[in-house]
Amino acid sequence: KSDCLDEEQWVGFARKHSIEDLNWIGNHMRYAVDPDGFERDTEEDYEKRFLHISQMNGMYHLSGVLDPESGAALKTAIDGLAKRLGQEDIRTPKQRRVDAFTEIVYKSLDEGKLPQRNGVRPHITVTTTLEGLKGELGAPASELETGMPISSKTVQRLACDGTLSRVLKADSVVVDVGRATRSISPAQHRALKARYRGCCGPGCDRPINWTTPHHIEFWSRGGPNDLPNLLPLCYYHHRLVHEGGWQVVKVGEEVRFIPPDRVNVRRARGPGVRWAA
Repeated sequence: KSDCLDEEQWVGFARKHSIEDLNWIGNHMRYAVDPDGFERDTEEDYEKRFLHISQMNGMYHLSGVLDPESGAALKTAIDGLAKRLGQEDIRTPKQRRVDAFTEIVYKSLDEGKLPQRNGVRPHITVTTTLEGLKGELGAPASELETGMPISSKTVQRLACDGTLSRVLKADSVVVDVGRATRSISPAQHRALKARYRGCCGPGCDRPINWTTPHHIEFWSRGGPNDLPNLLPLCYYHHRLVHEGGWQVVKVGEEVRFIPPDRVNVRRARGPGVRWAA
C-alpha cells in the first residue's frame, strides 16, 4: 500500500494526467490506503456543506458547497432539463442550467407537497395593484414578498395560474381581504392534460405536468378563463411569450406563435398548433 503514495509515481502521473485526473487518482488511492481515514475525512467534508442565497442589485446570488451525493443529484436533475428546446433556443448553457434549476423549484412548489409553514404551503407572494398588473404608466411597482420589484409582464405571467386575493385599502390601511380564488380551476387543468401531451413550444419535450396554462388573450387584459383561450407552456416558453415579446394568436382552430422577428418557423406540439413566420 505504501507504493501508492510513492513520490516518483506521483511525478509520473503529473506528466501524463490533468489536474482533474490527478484529483480522481488521489481520492481513490486515499480510499485504498486508509478506508477508515477516508470515511472520517468524508464526514468532516460533509460538515462543510452550505448554501447561501442573497439579494444583489435586483437579482439573487447563490453560493455553496455540496457533498458528492447532493452535488451529483443536483447536477443530474439540472442536466436532464438543460438541453436546448429546439433550434430557436438561443440561451447559453449557463442560462439553460439556471432555467432548469428554476423549473425544478417550481415543480416542487406546484406539487403542493412541501411541509406547511403557519398552516400554508410554501408559495411565491406578489403584491400589485390593478394598474400595476396592467402595466399602466405611473403605476407603483409590483413587489415580491422580499420587497424586490418585478415587472408587470412577470406579474401577468404568474397570474396565469395563481391564487388571487383582493385587498382593499383606505388611507394605506387594509380594510378588507377578499376570498382567495384560483385563476384556473382543477377541472380546467384536467381538460388541458387530456387535450395536450405537453408544452406547445417548438421542439419542447416538457410533459404536461411541467407546464403552466397560458392565456392566449392575456387574463390581465380581460382574456377569459375558457379552455379555448388556454395553452400549456413550460417555464421557458411561457416567459418567451410574456417577457420575450412573442405573440400567440388564434386563426380559427389553429394557434400560431409569432416571434418578434417573425422567423424560425417550427411546428409545435399539440392539436392545431404551429409556429408562423
